[in-house]
Amino acid sequence: MARQGQKHARIGSTCSRWPMNSLRQNPLPVAETAWREIDLSAIASNCRAIRAAVGQGTKIFACLKQDAYGCGAGKVATLLSEAGVDAFGVVSIADALAVRKAAPGKPILMYPGIGPNAVDLVRDLDLTISISGEDDLAGWLATGASLKVFVKVDLGFWRAGVAPASLRRLLDLCASQGNVAVGGLYAHLSEFGDAGSPASAQVARLTPLLEELKTERRLPETIMVSSSESLLHHPEFDMGAVDPGALLFGLTRSSAGRRVLPTRPALLAIKARIVALKTGHDSMGTPPDLPGFHPDMRLAVLGIGWGHGVPRHLRSSASVLVRGRRASIVPPIHLEHLRIDVTDIPEAVLGDEAVLLGSSGAARITLPDLAKAWNTDETGVACALRESLRRVGVAQQFKPNQKEGE
Repeated sequence: MARQGQKHARIGSTCSRWPMNSLRQNPLPVAETAWREIDLSAIASNCRAIRAAVGQGTKIFACLKQDAYGCGAGKVATLLSEAGVDAFGVVSIADALAVRKAAPGKPILMYPGIGPNAVDLVRDLDLTISISGEDDLAGWLATGASLKVFVKVDLGFWRAGVAPASLRRLLDLCASQGNVAVGGLYAHLSEFGDAGSPASAQVARLTPLLEELKTERRLPETIMVSSSESLLHHPEFDMGAVDPGALLFGLTRSSAGRRVLPTRPALLAIKARIVALKTGHDSMGTPPDLPGFHPDMRLAVLGIGWGHGVPRHLRSSASVLVRGRRASIVPPIHLEHLRIDVTDIPEAVLGDEAVLLGSSGAARITLPDLAKAWNTDETGVACALRESLRRVGVAQQFKPNQKEGE
């Protein structure tokens, strides 16, 4: 009987690891099996760094693609509107709705993606659309609506945008329509690296056209070619406006850039709880012939999987942190669960936090570390996370002598 009592006591102490007492006061992340932690103050800080770099004379179009790079378009738009950004850029109507609700008076540029069937929403939300060619323009003109447009130019990205040789004709067509107001002209520079044209060559395709339009007094009010990477590497391309995206969220850092900005990631952590623990046994059969499985291993199951945005296929070195120690991820990844090997962490119990990104004790998994394990880059991690992985707002703690960006 004493032994049975001891067993019940151990079970009781294990269950007490689940932090139930604070559930009513703080339902997230206590009530979740997986969540991400977002530091909105980092986004505000990054925005200030960008403003200091480009100056007051250059507009900032805050690019909030993919639900503000996974940070929540509505909350981020509120924050950046208060921080003084001049306008926003989005791709989806869902993001446009969230931004318009959060920032009623700010211009919103729709990057290529929506079509004339969305004309009623364009009107109701007071959106500026992108025009990439004559067919594009014709479709919108067929709606009969009054349109605010930016013309997009393809300088070598081989994506959306009118070819430089056709730009003047497209602008002429826009000018011939009484219901079309061209407020800007913009391009996104190629990200092909050595496989594409250098940034300077791309901009050189546009510069003579801009000079001609200026001489003819037909130059649109806003000219914009610089997003995150070009903003870091080519200050001379700031022009009338810039549209940083990844840089606002601390997802791109270039030590070789001509500008080195003190940015820090807004995505601080990805965490999950241990929802099951078991030790391998002969009655379960032979361990699967997969990397990481071995007899008598102690497995922990985490409440996170590819349904939350974790890739189905990870590098064999992928791991998480439990109680300050590394635990290997054991494939395959499932919709709502993944396994980790806690054989060497005997103190791990139900309800423990497992850290996929962030710190546990003295150990840490950085965003570049996670990107490598997930076979992507930092932006790829942030934008792959799904709505099912709830967001929790946290504030990063700095030491008194620590500078932003460290």
